[in-house]
Amino acid sequence: MENEINLTQHQPVVKNGISYTVKVVSPSETVTPLQVVCFVDFTKNQHYEGGTNAVNQHFNGAIQDVRQSGIFKGNELETLLITPVLKQIPAQRLLLVGLGDPDTLNLDLFNRVGYSVVLEALKLGVSNLCFAPSIKDAGLSGFAASDVSKALAQGMDRAVEVVTILHQKNLAPYILLKEVLLLAGQPQADNAYRGLQEAFILV
Repeated sequence: MENEINLTQHQPVVKNGISYTVKVVSPSETVTPLQVVCFVDFTKNQHYEGGTNAVNQHFNGAIQDVRQSGIFKGNELETLLITPVLKQIPAQRLLLVGLGDPDTLNLDLFNRVGYSVVLEALKLGVSNLCFAPSIKDAGLSGFAASDVSKALAQGMDRAVEVVTILHQKNLAPYILLKEVLLLAGQPQADNAYRGLQEAFILV
Protein backbone atom coordinates (compact mmCIF):
# COMPACT_ATOMS: atom_id res chain seq x y z
CA MET A 1 0.00 0.00 0.00
CA GLU A 2 1.25 3.47 -0.87
CA ASN A 3 0.68 4.94 2.61
CA GLU A 4 1.96 1.96 4.56
CA ILE A 5 4.72 2.86 7.03
CA ASN A 6 7.95 0.88 7.02
CA LEU A 7 8.78 0.59 10.71
CA THR A 8 12.40 -0.21 10.01
CA GLN A 9 12.89 3.11 8.20
CA HIS A 10 10.48 5.69 9.60
CA GLN A 11 11.95 8.67 11.37
CA PRO A 12 11.33 9.23 15.08
CA VAL A 13 8.86 11.97 15.94
CA VAL A 14 10.68 14.65 17.96
CA LYS A 15 9.00 17.16 20.26
CA ASN A 16 10.60 19.31 22.95
CA GLY A 17 13.86 17.42 22.61
CA ILE A 18 12.28 13.99 23.14
CA SER A 19 12.35 11.35 20.40
CA TYR A 20 9.21 9.19 20.13
CA THR A 21 8.97 6.04 18.07
CA VAL A 22 7.24 2.66 17.89
CA LYS A 23 9.00 -0.66 18.32
CA VAL A 24 7.71 -4.18 17.80
CA VAL A 25 9.25 -6.05 20.73
CA SER A 26 8.09 -7.78 23.89
CA PRO A 27 8.45 -5.79 27.15
CA SER A 28 10.25 -8.86 28.48
CA GLU A 29 13.09 -8.28 25.99
CA THR A 30 13.75 -4.53 26.03
CA VAL A 31 17.19 -3.27 27.02
CA THR A 32 16.26 -0.03 28.74
CA PRO A 33 16.66 1.82 32.04
CA LEU A 34 12.86 1.75 32.49
CA GLN A 35 10.21 -0.58 31.10
CA VAL A 36 6.58 0.37 31.76
CA VAL A 37 3.75 -2.18 31.64
CA CYS A 38 0.08 -1.38 32.26
CA PHE A 39 -2.55 -3.46 34.03
CA VAL A 40 -6.28 -3.01 34.58
CA ASP A 41 -7.98 -3.59 37.94
CA PHE A 42 -7.25 -7.16 39.00
CA THR A 43 -10.72 -7.59 40.52
CA LYS A 44 -12.25 -6.87 37.09
CA ASN A 45 -9.79 -8.57 34.75
CA GLN A 46 -7.11 -11.19 35.43
CA HIS A 47 -6.52 -11.90 31.76
CA TYR A 48 -3.25 -11.10 30.07
CA GLU A 49 -1.21 -12.72 27.33
CA GLY A 50 1.51 -11.84 24.82
CA GLY A 51 4.34 -9.65 26.06
CA THR A 52 2.66 -8.93 29.39
CA ASN A 53 2.39 -12.64 30.12
CA ALA A 54 6.02 -13.06 29.03
CA VAL A 55 7.09 -10.51 31.65
CA ASN A 56 5.21 -12.45 34.32
CA GLN A 57 6.80 -15.71 33.18
CA HIS A 58 10.28 -14.18 33.35
CA PHE A 59 9.54 -13.37 36.98
CA ASN A 60 8.28 -16.93 37.56
CA GLY A 61 4.74 -15.72 38.19
CA ALA A 62 5.73 -13.10 40.77
CA ILE A 63 3.87 -10.30 38.97
CA GLN A 64 0.67 -12.33 39.09
CA ASP A 65 1.28 -13.03 42.79
CA VAL A 66 1.80 -9.34 43.56
CA ARG A 67 -1.48 -8.52 41.82
CA GLN A 68 -3.43 -11.34 43.38
CA SER A 69 -2.20 -10.48 46.88
CA GLY A 70 -3.41 -6.89 46.56
CA ILE A 71 0.06 -5.31 46.67
CA PHE A 72 -0.63 -3.98 43.17
CA LYS A 73 -4.26 -4.27 42.11
CA GLY A 74 -4.06 -2.04 39.05
CA ASN A 75 -6.20 0.81 40.36
CA GLU A 76 -6.29 3.93 38.20
CA LEU A 77 -2.81 5.54 38.09
CA GLU A 78 -1.51 3.19 40.81
CA THR A 79 2.20 2.49 40.35
CA LEU A 80 4.70 -0.06 41.60
CA LEU A 81 8.41 0.20 40.77
CA ILE A 82 10.22 -3.14 40.58
CA THR A 83 13.95 -3.79 40.35
CA PRO A 84 14.80 -7.10 38.62
CA VAL A 85 17.55 -7.99 41.10
CA LEU A 86 18.09 -11.40 39.48
CA LYS A 87 18.10 -9.92 35.95
CA GLN A 88 14.79 -11.59 35.20
CA ILE A 89 14.36 -9.15 32.31
CA PRO A 90 16.97 -6.95 30.58
CA ALA A 91 15.32 -3.70 31.73
CA GLN A 92 16.98 -2.12 34.76
CA ARG A 93 13.62 -1.26 36.31
CA LEU A 94 10.02 -2.26 35.69
CA LEU A 95 7.20 0.18 36.42
CA LEU A 96 3.71 -1.28 36.75
CA VAL A 97 0.95 1.24 36.08
CA GLY A 98 -2.73 0.76 36.85
CA LEU A 99 -5.47 1.56 34.33
CA GLY A 100 -8.34 0.91 36.73
CA ASP A 101 -11.75 -0.44 35.73
CA PRO A 102 -11.60 -1.73 32.13
CA ASP A 103 -15.28 -0.81 31.67
CA THR A 104 -14.53 2.90 32.19
CA LEU A 105 -11.20 3.03 30.37
CA ASN A 106 -10.95 6.14 28.18
CA LEU A 107 -8.45 8.18 26.18
CA ASP A 108 -8.24 10.91 28.82
CA LEU A 109 -6.87 8.29 31.21
CA PHE A 110 -4.17 7.32 28.70
CA ASN A 111 -3.25 11.00 28.49
CA ARG A 112 -2.91 11.14 32.28
CA VAL A 113 -0.97 7.86 32.31
CA GLY A 114 1.51 9.30 29.80
CA TYR A 115 1.88 12.39 31.96
CA SER A 116 2.44 10.38 35.15
CA VAL A 117 4.88 7.93 33.56
CA VAL A 118 7.15 10.68 32.24
CA LEU A 119 7.13 12.39 35.64
CA GLU A 120 8.25 9.08 37.16
CA ALA A 121 10.95 8.71 34.51
CA LEU A 122 12.21 12.22 35.18
CA LYS A 123 12.36 11.50 38.92
CA LEU A 124 14.46 8.41 38.18
CA GLY A 125 16.74 10.36 35.85
CA VAL A 126 16.56 7.85 32.99
CA SER A 127 17.59 8.74 29.46
CA ASN A 128 14.99 6.56 27.76
CA LEU A 129 11.95 4.46 28.56
CA CYS A 130 9.89 1.76 26.87
CA PHE A 131 6.13 1.84 27.31
CA ALA A 132 3.74 -1.08 26.78
CA PRO A 133 0.03 -0.09 26.99
CA SER A 134 -0.79 -3.81 27.31
CA ILE A 135 -4.49 -3.34 26.59
CA LYS A 136 -4.50 -5.92 23.78
CA ASP A 137 -2.76 -8.36 26.13
CA ALA A 138 -5.63 -7.81 28.58
CA GLY A 139 -8.12 -8.77 25.86
CA LEU A 140 -9.42 -5.22 25.38
CA SER A 141 -10.09 -4.23 21.79
CA GLY A 142 -12.19 -1.07 22.01
CA PHE A 143 -9.39 1.41 21.26
CA ALA A 144 -7.53 2.15 18.04
CA ALA A 145 -3.76 1.97 18.45
CA SER A 146 -3.45 5.44 16.88
CA ASP A 147 -5.80 6.98 19.45
CA VAL A 148 -3.94 5.37 22.36
CA SER A 149 -0.47 6.40 21.19
CA LYS A 150 -1.70 9.93 20.43
CA ALA A 151 -3.17 10.34 23.93
CA LEU A 152 -0.09 8.86 25.59
CA ALA A 153 2.35 11.04 23.63
CA GLN A 154 0.41 14.22 24.30
CA GLY A 155 0.33 13.45 28.02
CA MET A 156 4.04 12.69 28.00
CA ASP A 157 4.82 15.93 26.19
CA ARG A 158 2.73 17.90 28.68
CA ALA A 159 4.85 16.47 31.51
CA VAL A 160 8.04 17.47 29.68
CA GLU A 161 6.74 21.01 29.24
CA VAL A 162 5.79 21.29 32.92
CA VAL A 163 9.17 20.06 34.16
CA THR A 164 10.96 22.34 31.68
CA ILE A 165 9.17 25.33 33.20
CA LEU A 166 10.05 24.12 36.71
CA HIS A 167 13.69 23.71 35.67
CA GLN A 168 13.78 27.24 34.30
CA LYS A 169 12.58 28.45 37.69
CA ASN A 170 15.23 26.33 39.47
CA LEU A 171 12.52 24.08 40.89
CA ALA A 172 13.49 20.86 39.08
CA PRO A 173 16.67 19.30 37.66
CA TYR A 174 17.61 19.25 33.99
CA ILE A 175 15.60 16.75 31.92
CA LEU A 176 17.74 13.72 31.06
CA LEU A 177 15.00 11.87 29.17
CA LYS A 178 15.74 11.78 25.43
CA GLU A 179 13.82 8.84 23.99
CA VAL A 180 10.44 7.16 24.41
CA LEU A 181 9.72 3.83 22.70
CA LEU A 182 6.07 2.80 22.49
CA LEU A 183 5.81 -0.97 22.18
CA ALA A 184 3.17 -2.48 19.93
CA GLY A 185 2.35 -5.77 18.31
CA GLN A 186 3.02 -6.03 14.59
CA PRO A 187 -0.68 -5.64 13.63
CA GLN A 188 -0.98 -2.38 15.62
CA ALA A 189 2.46 -0.87 14.97
CA ASP A 190 1.67 1.16 11.83
CA ASN A 191 -1.38 2.77 13.42
CA ALA A 192 0.51 3.42 16.66
CA TYR A 193 3.13 5.34 14.67
CA ARG A 194 0.44 7.36 12.92
CA GLY A 195 -0.88 8.28 16.36
CA LEU A 196 2.51 9.72 17.27
CA GLN A 197 2.42 11.85 14.12
CA GLU A 198 -1.12 13.00 14.89
CA ALA A 199 -0.13 13.86 18.48
CA PHE A 200 2.21 16.56 17.21
CA ILE A 201 0.28 17.47 14.03
CA LEU A 202 2.73 15.98 11.58
CA VAL A 203 0.12 14.43 9.28
